[in-house]
Amino acid sequence: MPSKDTPLNEWDLINALSREFGPAPPGVILGIGDDCAALAGNSPDCLLWTIDTLVEGVHFDLAYTSLSQLGWKSLTVNLSDIAAMGGAPGPALLSLGWPPARDRGQALEFAAGLAQAAREYGVAVIGGDTVASPGGLIVTVTLTGRVPAAQMLRRAGAKIGDLIFVTGPLGEAAAGLEILRRGLELPPDLHEALTEAQLRPRPLLRAGRLLAKEGLATALIDTSDGIATDLYHICQASGVGARLPAAGVPVSPRVTAAAPHLGRDPLDLALTGGEDYLLLFTCPPEVAGRLPESFSRAGLAAPCSLGRIVAGDRVVLLTSDGEVDISGKGYDHFRLDL
Repeated sequence: MPSKDTPLNEWDLINALSREFGPAPPGVILGIGDDCAALAGNSPDCLLWTIDTLVEGVHFDLAYTSLSQLGWKSLTVNLSDIAAMGGAPGPALLSLGWPPARDRGQALEFAAGLAQAAREYGVAVIGGDTVASPGGLIVTVTLTGRVPAAQMLRRAGAKIGDLIFVTGPLGEAAAGLEILRRGLELPPDLHEALTEAQLRPRPLLRAGRLLAKEGLATALIDTSDGIATDLYHICQASGVGARLPAAGVPVSPRVTAAAPHLGRDPLDLALTGGEDYLLLFTCPPEVAGRLPESFSRAGLAAPCSLGRIVAGDRVVLLTSDGEVDISGKGYDHFRLDL
């Protein structure tokens, strides 16, 4: 724990809050520290419960995000948490903090985007709260879900020797954010694909259920904060370390193509950018051979190999110049050098 004079990072704050709130009561299978909380139900299923808040000026900018796109994203980021537990979504609640001076009729544009995502992913929005916000727009969505207790995946569970996989190429959402923030013009197809990755993420619910149902993963998380941070969360929860060959990181070809326009290292975007909302998981070597066939049967692209779980407590990138500790170098709300 940092000293009183050291600013808390996001994870330190979560841990401090957890200690303040105390242990979870009976019936709570999984409490603070994972993508969802999990409660025991009256059936073989667990109830999953997650919440995400999007704040104007922090998580989105209406200069380049439409209210409809914001509505879509406000639900899909929660759906990605359900996917990261291997679950299926249930009903949702919405809390909307609306600036009084802003046309309240525009809230219907936001609602249309959220409703579109809800229809596509089979979610009912059943209630919530509306309040005046003295600053910018604030959106909070609470989402429930279910997963058979014996199948539920979590961040803890990675074992030394496990292989690390991610369900697609990395960096597109981070590259899209750079394009939007800076008003860059790229070739139309490239521009559209990268900005769409940032504005309209698609949660991988089918892949999450597959990993859970077929017992293909030992630990699972979604890539909301970047591989460097999300893999570190798995390592912390599991009491292990990880080693990633830099040459094998699956950087999206679109990110590589966009890099000269962005003036950014594509590998950095892939490892630290975040918001790809892919699934990052660990898998025993003897199970890994089943992944391509299982994903193909489900109509899904095979996951990409990323590295290996090792003894230790750090995430280490293996480069041609040596080893680089990248533990927790992705997004952190309270890091001052962002």
